[in-house]
Amino acid sequence: MKKNNLDGPDGFSYYWHDLRKEEEIFSTRPLGGGSVMNWASFGWGSKSSICFVDGRMNAKGYREVLKKHLIDIGSCMGGSDWISQQDNAPIHRAKVNLAWFKSKKIFEEY
Repeated sequence: MKKNNLDGPDGFSYYWHDLRKEEEIFSTRPLGGGSVMNWASFGWGSKSSICFVDGRMNAKGYREVLKKHLIDIGSCMGGSDWISQQDNAPIHRAKVNLAWFKSKKIFEEY
């Protein structure tokens, strides 16, 4: 799952600039900028199509994305012994999602 901001990165960025010139600031995000959330996967044998997610993502929404996009393509991408790899985002580590992975016999790595 990846959130892409439409007007640049979140937070402050540090950069080098010439001290002899006036510092330039390009974006202060006065209107929020907006963002797009998407999900995709890849493996040795294939890759998924990209899934665009509406609104904020929670544990239930993440599980719905996986049900719709991961289950059918997992074996095509990595054979019969494939492993799902994700980061430690709270929605990935939610107890209900860990139980769902276990019930589907999907092994995960963090």
